[in-house]
Amino acid sequence: MAEHGQPDPRPLRVSRAEARHEAGSIEVALATYNSERFLPKLLDSLFAQTNQDFTLIVADDGSVDATTEILEKYSREHPGRIRIVAVGRQTQGPAGNFGRLLDEATADYVLLCDHDDVWLPNKISVSLERMMELEAVHPPKTPLLVHTDLTIVDADLELIYPSFFGFSNARPKQNHILRLLMSNVASGCTMIVNRALYERARPIPPDAIMHDHWLALVASALGAIGCIDEPTILYRLHSGNVIGVRSPRAASALERVGQTLLSDNRYRVMMLYSRQAAALLARFGDEMRGAERLATETLANIDKTSRWQRFVQLRRSGLGLRGFVRNAALLIAVTRGSASERKQ
Repeated sequence: MAEHGQPDPRPLRVSRAEARHEAGSIEVALATYNSERFLPKLLDSLFAQTNQDFTLIVADDGSVDATTEILEKYSREHPGRIRIVAVGRQTQGPAGNFGRLLDEATADYVLLCDHDDVWLPNKISVSLERMMELEAVHPPKTPLLVHTDLTIVDADLELIYPSFFGFSNARPKQNHILRLLMSNVASGCTMIVNRALYERARPIPPDAIMHDHWLALVASALGAIGCIDEPTILYRLHSGNVIGVRSPRAASALERVGQTLLSDNRYRVMMLYSRQAAALLARFGDEMRGAERLATETLANIDKTSRWQRFVQLRRSGLGLRGFVRNAALLIAVTRGSASERKQ
C-alpha cells in the first residue's frame, strides 16, 4: 500500500502474454460525459500501461465541460493512439454510449473503460493473458469475456475497500446463465471481450439493463466467462457515479426492507430482467441449451404467469437469488405484483 492511505499502483505481475507478444489488436473503449475532473488521471493510467499495443477509441455523450479539450490535448501528445468516434452527440446514457463504442470496434480484443477510474499498470496485460488462456481451451470464434476484481476508492483515490468481491460478498466465478439472468457478477469497467463476443452482442438491444450485463449474458449463453480474482482498477466511488458500486451506507437494512415491502420498485426491476431475458431469447434462443433456454423463457414470460405461481415457476427453472433473505424479497416482489394487479 502506498503512502497516505492510497492503494499501491505498482504492476501486479509480469504477463507471459505480454512477454510473448502473441496477442492480436487491442482497443480500449472509453465512454466520456462531463469528465474533466477525473479524465486526466484515467488517461495517464492508460498511457502508463505495461502493454502499450492498443488504440483508445472514445465516444462522448454530449459533454458541456472541458472533456473535448482534454481529449484533444492527449491526442496531440499521443499521435495516432486515440480515435474519437463521436463528440457531443448525446445518446441514452452509459449503455447507449458503450453500445456506440462496440458498434465502432474493430480490434481482436476490446477493454471497456469508464472515465473516472484509474487503471493499475498491468490491467491490459493480465486481462489479455487470461483471455488467451480461455481461447486456448475453446474452439475458435467462441464468444469470451474476462472480468476482474476492483479496488474501491473515494474521489481523491483514498482507499475505501481493497476488494469489491469481498465488499459485496460476491461469488464472481458463479457465472452460469441461470444466475446471470437475474444478477450481474461482471463489472463492465474491468472487462475484456473478444471479437467473437462483441460482434454477436451488438447492437445492444434497448431492453438490455446495461451493456455489461448484456455482454455477460451473451458470453454465458454462447461461450464462456473467465474471472481474475485480483483488482486491476481503482474504482472511484463519488457523488457523480451514474452506475456501479453503491456506498455501504447508501441504504440501511430497514430502508431496504421498506423498498421490498412498501414499494413497487422490486417488481419493476423484475420486469426489467424479464424484458432483457426476452431480448436474449429472441436473438439467441435457437442456440441455447435446453435448461438454459427454459429458464430464459420462464423469466421472459413471467408477466404472463399468475402472480401466485411466479415464484414457483422461477424456482422450478433453477432461477432465484443467492441467500434466504434475497429469495424472500424475490417471493414478495413477484407475488405482490404491480399496482394494477393488486387492484384486480
